[in-house]
Amino acid sequence: MKTWQRVLACFLGGCLIIGAFWFFTQTPLSDGDNQIEKEKKAIISEFNSNKENIFTQINRLISEEKYDEAISLASKYQVTEDEALLKLKDQAQAELTKVNTQKQITDLSNELNATPESELQKRFDLYSKLLELVPDNSEYKTKHAELKPIVERLQMISSQFMGENGAHRKLEKFIKFKMKDVSNYKHLETKYVENDDNTLTITTTFNGKKGDSGKITKNTVTAIVDSNGNPIRIVSWK
Repeated sequence: MKTWQRVLACFLGGCLIIGAFWFFTQTPLSDGDNQIEKEKKAIISEFNSNKENIFTQINRLISEEKYDEAISLASKYQVTEDEALLKLKDQAQAELTKVNTQKQITDLSNELNATPESELQKRFDLYSKLLELVPDNSEYKTKHAELKPIVERLQMISSQFMGENGAHRKLEKFIKFKMKDVSNYKHLETKYVENDDNTLTITTTFNGKKGDSGKITKNTVTAIVDSNGNPIRIVSWK
């Protein structure tokens, strides 16, 4: 390519770049953008023309505890970025949060009062929720601390049993291991008693073959298990 051709090519390329830049910077806003801009300017104009009245309305709504309406009205003119307006909106939002929190506390307290003392897990859960809302409440702290070890023990005990039929997981496994034929094993009932030494006395009743007789009979096994559910001693098998 000759020198003059290279110069011409560079000149034309530069013209294209400049033309493209001018086109994109000078292109007018789309209809949608124009509409948004018009609406924004209209809101700003409306706010500036009625600023004092708008502030009066928002303050009145706050004083009447109509916080949702106050927030809605302030949000309408938020595009103005007026500092006083934004402070009013924050004030209304803070008051609304306070009201909602108090309602939650009242509802939880009512539910707690209606919950029997025997329903330890539910009462513990309610105190936990109340503490999240009012972490410095001494009564909630005390009750929560009292119930925590009790509930944790109940959860530990509960985990030892199968939910579908109430059988004790590890004792049933031990029973089946000791049986010669487990094909006819059928769990009937399991009960437990808590002992003072942190163990449990488990009594399981089941149908199964006893010994070499081949006859299916009702059997009852009573065993002591540790805190993890491991059988420590078989008290009786009859």
